[in-house]
Amino acid sequence: MNIQGRVIYRRIGIIRRVSRVPIKLKLVWRDWVEAREVATATTVPTARERQDSLIEFYSHYEDLVEVLCDAANYAPTAALETRYMKQRDWMQANYDHVRPFALAYLRFDVNDASQTMELEGSYGDAFEALFAAPSLDAFLGADDGNMICRINRTREALNLCGEHLRQLVAIEKCA
Repeated sequence: MNIQGRVIYRRIGIIRRVSRVPIKLKLVWRDWVEAREVATATTVPTARERQDSLIEFYSHYEDLVEVLCDAANYAPTAALETRYMKQRDWMQANYDHVRPFALAYLRFDVNDASQTMELEGSYGDAFEALFAAPSLDAFLGADDGNMICRINRTREALNLCGEHLRQLVAIEKCA
């Protein structure tokens, strides 16, 4: 190879290396962003923490169900309305913590989405259908006759989730 060929070969090599710089910079940037996300990511709750959260949720859920059943049987009263609003506010603030775990065990029904759409203006699940109404009167007025079925399905989901978490906690204790 003559001198002119070597110069061209070197120039091509330099051009190839220089053209790879933006790709390498993008890869370095992506790695840095991923490392930062991992460093700032929240930790996943332990099985025991999820179980504690579920127990707290379940006590509020049972009070909500009691209020709904009493209102359906005896008509809404001021005391029931107050209890409903208290439980509704709590559920709306705390349901997101339990939702990913409870939904794994929930049997879905299209009527749940319709119910929440009518009451809240957005599609929701069976849990949300129980606390989507702004008042007990609104809940009873929009009741599609599936309240008991919804309660049974949500209770079943909570029980299955609780059983699963009990098994996970037992495994953690053994480890």
